Amino acid sequence: FCAMVRLLFILFYATYVLAFDWSKLNLVENHVHYVFSNNPELTSQCKSDEACPYRNVLSNDTKCWGFEKNCEAKNRFGGESPTVDCDNEASAQRYWNQADFGYLRNKMDELEDGIICDSPTDSFLHCTKHASMCRARHLYLDMRRARVQNRESIKLDNGGFGGFCDLNVEKRNQETEIKRSLSTWGEAVSDYTQLNFNPWSDTNKYCDVIVDKPVVFVQLDFGGNMYHHFCDFFNLYLTQMANNSWFGTDVQVIRWDMSYRYGEMFHDAWDAFTSHNHISLREYSDKRVCFNDATFAFLPRMILGLFYNTPVELNCRGSSLFRAFAEHFLHRMGITRPALPIKPANIKITLMNRGANTRYKVYRRVLNLDELVNAIRNIPGLDIQSALLEYSQDKMSFKEQLSVTHNSDIFIGMHGAGLTHFLFLPPWAVAFELYNCGDVRCYRDLPRLRGVRYMTWEEPSKIKAFDKYEHEHYGSHEKFWNFEFDVTEFVRLVKQAKSMVLEHDRFSHLRRDEL
Repeated sequence: FCAMVRLLFILFYATYVLAFDWSKLNLVENHVHYVFSNNPELTSQCKSDEACPYRNVLSNDTKCWGFEKNCEAKNRFGGESPTVDCDNEASAQRYWNQADFGYLRNKMDELEDGIICDSPTDSFLHCTKHASMCRARHLYLDMRRARVQNRESIKLDNGGFGGFCDLNVEKRNQETEIKRSLSTWGEAVSDYTQLNFNPWSDTNKYCDVIVDKPVVFVQLDFGGNMYHHFCDFFNLYLTQMANNSWFGTDVQVIRWDMSYRYGEMFHDAWDAFTSHNHISLREYSDKRVCFNDATFAFLPRMILGLFYNTPVELNCRGSSLFRAFAEHFLHRMGITRPALPIKPANIKITLMNRGANTRYKVYRRVLNLDELVNAIRNIPGLDIQSALLEYSQDKMSFKEQLSVTHNSDIFIGMHGAGLTHFLFLPPWAVAFELYNCGDVRCYRDLPRLRGVRYMTWEEPSKIKAFDKYEHEHYGSHEKFWNFEFDVTEFVRLVKQAKSMVLEHDRFSHLRRDEL
């Protein structure tokens, strides 16, 4: 009897201690309070588990990201005034709702009101306006009924997709009126039906596959372009926020399509969100699948969404939400800055070199890059490097690129997806888009949202364009030309960027040298 008691105790203790793998959490230290304050059960488990690495960090302070109900401004991430600069209070409030945690607060209100199907004890489906994000419990997919449409999208009609709950057909139809790939879940959710059986009452009878771990369904943008793929990653982070600030990596990401594979150049980035490879619904072909917990992620090109075409209030800079994303992502990627010496080193300038791709011709190249680099080498207090950011195995890896970016104080590059690196600059940095090629907003707004200062070329008359009209389809557009830049004007702008960096206390020793 005693031996049996000891065995039961050991089994109980092992189950209790091993119930949570803390390595799957891996939080930025200054984010710990905000995550745990939204998860009291997790907090309780951490306090009672000696293996929890956050035990000594937890406190009774009331912390909140800013999207939670009753979150006082003084307690939210970034403080009462997370924006660096806004013209007035009304402008700051609009900006908060457009591009900060106020945006997510509004989405959470929509989710609370968006009850499409509900049951007090079993299935539910709740969605935001236009079904830009949805949560589901006890979700049923009968992949035997799947019909493949254009671009491998699917239809799951005739009872192939639904839950054992009371369906509000009018609400479902209202929120799925807009059916736009990458913008809404309208096409998928319009197929959601009220089942006349409960799959979870007898899973042996109704389920060929049971997925117990949390699932996140995604529609992915173009993976060969850093800007468009990070539309995916940022909105996946936003989805984790909406899921009660839950950032565990033991989740399964599933592409809502029937593709065999997804081509991407930034596969390492998934390490920030999941410890599993993402898959498509094809993995469940001809199977009846029962998902215990599922989320339909915020989408990369939502109507008035975040990151892609975000309407940004003029003369505002800094978003605590974008700052949290950058810190979280860099931490999960293992990107750090070296410890500060007593006297920090010179200002580090990185010039992004678009180089030449072996498969197709690269435009927007800086034809006199070497001349520009040599011209600023004599400016005191600068360390200069030219980084060839190409995404191939024989070049710099993505994580190596992130390290270069995060350890840059001035980052200079031509208009292009590589300027998405602006998101990962340190807060005192200057993002210098050498020339925007007529696309003014895209890479002006990203650093503004991140909270770093932005500048671009000011004198079009001091640029020479080459290879005009060479491209057979888009040769009339500046994005398909190459350029030479006036050296004297470039030096002037670099000195201006240097002065902007020197305003930060980190470089006070260089300010003294300038006097």
